[in-house]
Amino acid sequence: MKSPPENEILFNSLIKENSRIINSVCYFYSSEIIPFEDLRQEVYINIWKGIDQFRSESKVSTWIYRIAINTALMAIRTGKKRINTVPIDSMVFNISQESDNSQKDRLEALDSLIEKLDEIEKAIILLWLDEFSYEEIAETMGMKNSNVATKIFRIKEKLVKLK
Repeated sequence: MKSPPENEILFNSLIKENSRIINSVCYFYSSEIIPFEDLRQEVYINIWKGIDQFRSESKVSTWIYRIAINTALMAIRTGKKRINTVPIDSMVFNISQESDNSQKDRLEALDSLIEKLDEIEKAIILLWLDEFSYEEIAETMGMKNSNVATKIFRIKEKLVKLK
């Protein structure tokens, strides 16, 4: 187990390096019931809790995606009106919120179409949009590699029809 200062440094680095992934997932799964900021904070908490369990068997970004998607799906499944969180003092970890707002604005352009997909389709297309390989998508989603290409093809067809 790493010492607390080492965990804090690692956590800060993980959040900075993967903020685009975290923000994308949280944006597309947030709603009036599950606000963006609450969902993102819950993802941060789950990343913090899992730091010691990461074994480098997959890429860090794949691990972060899995945590973010699982956190979002669990929040939806449990039907929580609000995720119970405790505010994290961003000064402790020196996390910048400036890039978060600009990223959120760009994501709004995709929202109208992707919002019409079911939760699993959203997760797959977000991974694909972030240029994860089919193998990484399969690993993250717990699917067979052979199913990923078919799923992505069908999701793209669905999005074209929804235009």
